[in-house]
Amino acid sequence: MKSLKVPAFQLFLHEMIPLAKMMGVGVEVSDDHALVLKAPKEQNKNPLGTAFGGSLVSLATLAGYGVVWELMKGKNNSEWRIVVKESRVAYRRPVLGDLRAICERPAQAAIAEFKDALSRYGKAKLKLHARVIEEGQTAVDVRAAFVVTKAATA
Repeated sequence: MKSLKVPAFQLFLHEMIPLAKMMGVGVEVSDDHALVLKAPKEQNKNPLGTAFGGSLVSLATLAGYGVVWELMKGKNNSEWRIVVKESRVAYRRPVLGDLRAICERPAQAAIAEFKDALSRYGKAKLKLHARVIEEGQTAVDVRAAFVVTKAATA
């Protein structure tokens, strides 16, 4: 039997963000194009039998967070703090099945600008767009700005 390797970001989520573990969040795809997260509807449904709005925005936010987290690979993660500075959400339609959020990676120019600001100032902001998709249609749009700062040393 072939064992599956659990992505590092998924391990991080389950260890450091208890909500992600409770939601059953998993990494479906992480490639050069996008990060796709999934979560089962059963653990994230509301009394109407559709996906709970809080779970939908959380999954999309975690997808954006993951894109930033992966950009920080190779750096000592205990030295950096990633936070959501602001976000806007638009609920377009109910989600009837399992949850699936996609956050496309930013353009190379935006990544270069982000990394340059991080090295110059010890702080950088990155604006990302994540979507919850069902049957090829966008159910939820989340636009968020993530800020990375150098952690204070004791």
